[in-house]
Amino acid sequence: MTTTIQVSDNTKQLLERMKKEQKERSYDAVIQHLVRKDLKVAESMFGAVKGTVWKKSDRLKFHD
Repeated sequence: MTTTIQVSDNTKQLLERMKKEQKERSYDAVIQHLVRKDLKVAESMFGAVKGTVWKKSDRLKFHD
């Protein structure tokens, strides 16, 4: 399943730069790398809790 997200032109340029520098295959891979690094989540843990339902209060914890 894919989702469309809206980002500014500046953010897209930064993602494109990181994609090229890190030789990633997609923007999704770049974003996952950044999220894993920031949240200190092991790569093998991504997708480990499939089917988990996020509540609005859970999502707010990750919002600036």
